Amino acid sequence: MNRLILLALLFSCAAPRAEPRAEPRAIATFESLGIYWTPPADPGPGGCAIQFRKAGESAWGEGLPLWFDARNAECRGSLVQLEPATKYEIQLGGRRFSASTWSERFPIARTVKGSGGKTLNITEGGTANGYVLYHGDGAAIDGGDSEQYNITIAAPYVIVRGFTLKGAKQDAIRLLPGAHDIVIEDNDISGWGRFRYTNSKGWQIGMDLDAGIRAVCNASFKLERTIIQRNRIHHPRYGANSWSWGHPAGPQAITYSHCGGNHVIRYNEIYSDEGHYFNDAIGGEDNFSAIGFPNADTDIYGNRISHAWDDAIEAEGGNRNVRIWANHLDLTATGVASTVTHYGPLYVFRNVYARSRKLSERAPEADDRGPFAKAGATQEWGGGRRYFFHNTLLQPEGNQGAGNGISGNSGQPLTNTVSRNNLWQVWKSHWESINEAGGSGNDFDYDLYNGKLNTYRGAEKHGIEGTPASKGNFVDRGVRIPNFNDGYVGAAPDIGAQENGAPTLQFGLKAGESRDTATLRTARKQ
Repeated sequence: MNRLILLALLFSCAAPRAEPRAEPRAIATFESLGIYWTPPADPGPGGCAIQFRKAGESAWGEGLPLWFDARNAECRGSLVQLEPATKYEIQLGGRRFSASTWSERFPIARTVKGSGGKTLNITEGGTANGYVLYHGDGAAIDGGDSEQYNITIAAPYVIVRGFTLKGAKQDAIRLLPGAHDIVIEDNDISGWGRFRYTNSKGWQIGMDLDAGIRAVCNASFKLERTIIQRNRIHHPRYGANSWSWGHPAGPQAITYSHCGGNHVIRYNEIYSDEGHYFNDAIGGEDNFSAIGFPNADTDIYGNRISHAWDDAIEAEGGNRNVRIWANHLDLTATGVASTVTHYGPLYVFRNVYARSRKLSERAPEADDRGPFAKAGATQEWGGGRRYFFHNTLLQPEGNQGAGNGISGNSGQPLTNTVSRNNLWQVWKSHWESINEAGGSGNDFDYDLYNGKLNTYRGAEKHGIEGTPASKGNFVDRGVRIPNFNDGYVGAAPDIGAQENGAPTLQFGLKAGESRDTATLRTARKQ
């Protein structure tokens, strides 16, 4: 049986000590469990072995060992691809405990029917035993570029569903102090944002970080447990500037600043058109910190994201048990940014990256392509573990895809990163598929790559150099990764996002519909 050899490193930038804890703990989402445990001693480079099973079943499954962070003597990691509303038994370090994933059925205590207007200010919420559902049923709220927001939420246990939101002067939905345990689903959001200036091309550039969904947090307002699903977030009123005029700044689809974690962002469609690109599609601030976005215990998956002059998904900061998978990313400067990952682990798996677009003043075939994975560190911030598994980089329309697979960023080295079963296909073969940028502590193997390797000696011992051929050099050529590809078809896992013979990956609203059951669809109509 093949296993990953996981590296355990010491870093000069010390993290806070983990809280002394004899028993492991788990933090849930719909399909994942983030696991935390302080073992009695350093478990060694293999980390902390973990097993799991559904409650009532007899056979145990193997999880990817938890990474041991020597800075605070804690084992951290995730169990992934679980079933919602399911209790799991877990074995870790000779201990057995249980944890349950979230249910996708939210109890409704009261329904408030929405109506058209300018702004809906939500100040009444529910409890864990009964949410208050604000149901738009297609009702339009148009701010007319005069109302600051379409909807504000300042209460807990709220569901906002089925609204058409447009014309907000700043943000379409603004989450305010008092909000937590919020569900934002099945809405159409467009036309928000403030004017900043007109550039030399005649584009109207919008205010930085104005967003379709926005929260600005502080020490007293953490904002935890938000679910953003099955929304269309598109066409801000003004766009961001491209890299032709310096670092992009402008509107975003989703922006959380300095907030807490434990969020789920899934099955959304985020898109725009020429002149109205986003800055980042999904992101926040502060990147160089132990918080950032999405901070911790968060899943971002099944989304279709395009039209961003910078990052499709900006996951930068703490990244403690953050999981990003099965997203389709197109027409963005980078795919998934993780400079920095201070705590980790960050898991990035089975994503598909299509066209890279960075400089508006160059033709697409002459553009300066960005990387799929921007993954650096600084002396003060970084050192957390990253995992990249089964991602695919395309080169559509005459080689218009990524210019780099995974790399450090602008002198910031790539450290403590594991890469397996990725299809690192880059624009030009003399560019780098993997670039450590002077980093260390990495582990790269079993990837298919067509570019250069600026890596440690012995990297990609079992890797394959070349471009994807007709199944010949990527089917059954990967390595098993416990809990991440156990359902492979054939003699071994395939390299890349799509397993040959498995159901075809779907993204956006279509992915959400395919996961729906008749029971859930009926519940949302209530």
